[in-house]
Amino acid sequence: MHNRESRLRNRIILAAALTVSCIALICAGCLAQSQGAQSSSPQVVDVIHLSGGDSGYPTPFMHYPRGPGIYKMNLIFDSLIEKDDKGLVPWLAESWDISPDAKEYTFHLRTDAKWQDGEPFTANDVKFTIEYEKEHPPAYAYDLSSVSNIDVIDDHTIKFTLSQPIAPFLDEISSVKIIPEHIWKDVSDPNKFDSSDSVIGTGPYKLAEYSKEHGTYKFVANEDFWGPKQRAKTIEFIPVSDATVAFQQGEIDYVGLSADLLDMFKSDPAVYIFQQPAIWGYELSFNMNKNPILKDKAVRQAFAYAIDRDELVEKIGRGAGKPGSMGILPQDHIWYNPDLPKYEHDAKKATQVLADDGWTDSDDDGIMDKDGQKLSFTIILSSDQARIGELIKERLKEAGIDVTIQAIESKSRDSKLKDGDFEIGINGYGGWGSDADYLRTKFCGSSFGMEGSSHGRPLIGYENDRVDELSLAQLKETDEEKRKEIIYEMQEVLAEEVPSIPLYYTASYNAYRPAVYDGWMNMYDHHEMTHSKLSYLDRSELRK
Repeated sequence: MHNRESRLRNRIILAAALTVSCIALICAGCLAQSQGAQSSSPQVVDVIHLSGGDSGYPTPFMHYPRGPGIYKMNLIFDSLIEKDDKGLVPWLAESWDISPDAKEYTFHLRTDAKWQDGEPFTANDVKFTIEYEKEHPPAYAYDLSSVSNIDVIDDHTIKFTLSQPIAPFLDEISSVKIIPEHIWKDVSDPNKFDSSDSVIGTGPYKLAEYSKEHGTYKFVANEDFWGPKQRAKTIEFIPVSDATVAFQQGEIDYVGLSADLLDMFKSDPAVYIFQQPAIWGYELSFNMNKNPILKDKAVRQAFAYAIDRDELVEKIGRGAGKPGSMGILPQDHIWYNPDLPKYEHDAKKATQVLADDGWTDSDDDGIMDKDGQKLSFTIILSSDQARIGELIKERLKEAGIDVTIQAIESKSRDSKLKDGDFEIGINGYGGWGSDADYLRTKFCGSSFGMEGSSHGRPLIGYENDRVDELSLAQLKETDEEKRKEIIYEMQEVLAEEVPSIPLYYTASYNAYRPAVYDGWMNMYDHHEMTHSKLSYLDRSELRK
């Protein structure tokens, strides 16, 4: 591997390790075991049972974009690069070289990998995948718009040429799930292709059964898998009416717990309980085109002071979470800037910020107005987030801001957010621990750098020249320390601007019985161990 790339990768690994250290374990000794410290003879089980639920058919095109569908699909389809608990690791690509100008990436592919129908895996499959998905976007998002050329050097060597240096290029490549050219080349509509051939990958598991009606999946070990041995011969997702009860009764082997359920298991020495890093979060988004009043920075800052984010953690998250940072990156992100204004809950401060900007309460109704315009808005959210809306409404009223809460079905909410049919919206999603380039895809003008796909939902109507400048600078900066400095400054600008408000990041509790299975592992930038394909594999050989 190129020396320069090795140095970069080592920095990524060291930084990423900080995220793992943020995971708080309730049971002594759980950290090493849950993060992948394995014995010389790793435990192998016949079957792992997990709570079911329909996530769509597990092809790159037909799984549902929200929820764990991509991670079920990832059991079947591989990427050139994978993620473990420390950083990026070689996968279908055994190694890669980066040119001195950071514009050429040459990947050396495995020679022993093959498709689950026995056909050989080659560099042509990689090139085909990227070209096919430009015309037929998959259900998951990645951005390779900076790639100006792809050259197949030979069957197991492929070179990507970029139009400019792109710091998160390896992270983007790790998102691409390679599909077999010999199967997909004649498929005109991948969103209707659900035959048995559509779930042939190079990955460690094959799809044996799927029921949309019951939300069940059965994956069985691919005996010809090129990589680490499977520690679970079968993975089954099964329907349960109550996951906690199902875990108590041994029907499933892993469960998420709310804080008020911890006492049910704390005294059980056979159960390990741990807390995930807080990198799944709720966000309040402003549509500045829908209501130009929201272009007023003072109004957005008043929202930040008025909303009690600690209260949301306590009353909604029941203490399992961290309040949102106005710099957007959560506290458990490897590049979180701790030296930002906290915007601690202060209704008087919120009112003062508005008063300094010319807003007054002129008719004794408690609602601030200016030039005949009142601070009155509608917030849309999903029905299961209604309590969040109630608390926010109460706190905003104290600062003279009136809001109407519109709770609707989640798919309708998502559609309105996507179409820009809202004034203010609340959404919850993961990925907050990902490469910090998502600050660009979220807040930067679309004409800058790579086109990108927004993290969460786009900020509509927001523009800031300094954010654009910093976005482009960090995108091109391949020196990790310099790039980190840029990201720190970017957080400072965003904290001043408040283009959106992270409400709080959840830090969920999970439990499992190590005597049943002990191989669980977080990806370094993700919040759920069952989503990592490496959780089901023998990882002892990966970093030797």
